[in-house]
Parts: sequence; C-alpha cells; structure tokens
Amino acid sequence: MAAFNSALADHVHDRHGVVSDAELRSLGVTVEQRQRMVSERVLIRIFDGVYRLASTPETLEGRCRAICLAEPRAVITGRAAGRLRGLRRMGEVTVIDVRVPHFANTLTGPGIRLRRCNVLDEGDVDTRPDGIRVVSPARLAFDLGAVMNDLDLESVIEQLLDLRLVTMLELHHVCLRLYHHARPGSKRFARVIQSRPMWMKPADSHLEVRLFDALRRAGVRGMVRQHDLRLADGIVIHPDIAIPELCWAIEVDHVTWHGGRASAQLDKARDRRIREIGWLVDRVTDTEVDTGLADVVAELVATYRRLRAANRVA
Repeated sequence: MAAFNSALADHVHDRHGVVSDAELRSLGVTVEQRQRMVSERVLIRIFDGVYRLASTPETLEGRCRAICLAEPRAVITGRAAGRLRGLRRMGEVTVIDVRVPHFANTLTGPGIRLRRCNVLDEGDVDTRPDGIRVVSPARLAFDLGAVMNDLDLESVIEQLLDLRLVTMLELHHVCLRLYHHARPGSKRFARVIQSRPMWMKPADSHLEVRLFDALRRAGVRGMVRQHDLRLADGIVIHPDIAIPELCWAIEVDHVTWHGGRASAQLDKARDRRIREIGWLVDRVTDTEVDTGLADVVAELVATYRRLRAANRVA
C-alpha cells in the first residue's frame, strides 16, 4: 500500500474522495499500483478512469466531481447545482442534471440526466476549488424553470437576490439570451421574473414568498418587500411586507428567531415604535403560514379591505 501516500490522502480529502487516472499519475501512482488498489477495493470505480476511495462515503459532491472528471465538458445544473450552492426548495436530489454539448456521448449511468445544449457561454460556468463545474447563479435560475413550479422558482430567485449572487438585470439578460418557446422552463422563468418589479427588495425566506404570493392572488395590491420605514428617532427598519399607501406592515415571525421571551419583548417594542409614526403592524408566525395559510390570508385580506375603506382608497 505504499501507493496510498500522504500526497494522495491530502488530494482526495479536499475532493470528496474522488480521483482520476490522470490525477493518480500526477501523484506518482503507477498503473500497476492503481490496478492493485482497484482489485483490493481500496478504490471503487465510478466511471472509466474515475474512482472513489472506499473509505469515503458517497455524497452528492463526490458524484458531481466524478461526473466532471469523466466528461470534461460536463457542467452540473438543476437541483443538484442548487444543493451545491446551498439554495432552498431543492428537495432530495436523486437525479443529477448535467449540461453537455449535443455531440457529447461519453457520460452514462444511473442517476444522471443529460441536458444537451450548445448555448453555454463562458460566463455561464463556475469552477469550484474541488473541480466541480456548476452553472452560474443566473444560468441556474433559468435552468431551474424546467424542474420547479412557479412559487418555488420565485423563492429561489428571491434567495439568489438576497445573497447578492445575481441582480434582476442579469436575470433579464439571461432570459433575453436563452428564451425559446421550445426550451424547457423558458416560459416559466420569463413569467416569474417579468411579474417581479426590478426595484423590489428580496424576501428573506420561503414563507414570506408564500404569504406574499397568496395575498397577491387574493387581490391585495401595493405590496412591497423589505420597505424602508424610518422611525421617529431616524432608525430605518424593513418590514417583511408593507403597503406604504395604507401605512400597513406585515411581519412573518420565525419560531427559531422569535421564539424566546426576549425576542418577543423586542418585537413588541418595535411594534410600538411603528405605531408611533402612524403605521399599523400585523404579525403572523411561520407555523400559521405553513399550516393555516388560508385562514391567515382571510384575516389579512379583511384588514386590507378595512384599511382601504378607512383611507378611502379606490
């Protein structure tokens, strides 16, 4: 086992236990040594010329790295790319979507879905330090249109904007460049970004996206996210949802963030300061949104109508 030296151990440690023939040779492992490690199941073959160290657990990252080693033109996209970027609403990834040129035929295997496309600019691809090639955030948002519903895609776009990984201008440019009526996800992606104002600030969580969408569908108009609201002492706060025309703010309280007594007291103090400047504030919990969305929306819609009537808003 002299072939398994510290250099090889360090190499696979930072690369999810996955290594290629070329990398083994660069680390001084001979063909005979590699064959012996394979026969003794120290190395497990994944693709021709690509192996996983047997002592390393199989992970999404390891599978993606193996794909990128086996096919130099492969780029990870879809839900797998979303998981690699830490995005929400990805669910369990059982199939890895891989962008390859139309003429690429070297990559096959269970759990792999080839997304053939020759429209993949250099700016559409990011290469991670571990060697995994993944589509850029803007291209990922476009590609997710083929595998997500409107609400989840909207939520992911809000997260990308909140993390400052993309801008609305970049998303519109991607749409203009890639949109085609026959390209999967094009219509959904265009529909989602065209319904979102360029100037609106992003939502902090999926629950806020759900509530915003439900209120919008119920006919509530004039809503903005993270509205700049200046208190009497000059401090600016940002309610989750606001209708400035009605001086009305809605906050979504997350149990993890607002579950303690101290947090509740801070929220009440903040609400008093909001009322001091003539605004009304309503709070709903994440549990209410998650399990009783219809009831929450009905209550908020009733308040919305009452405020419109009181303010004589048409």
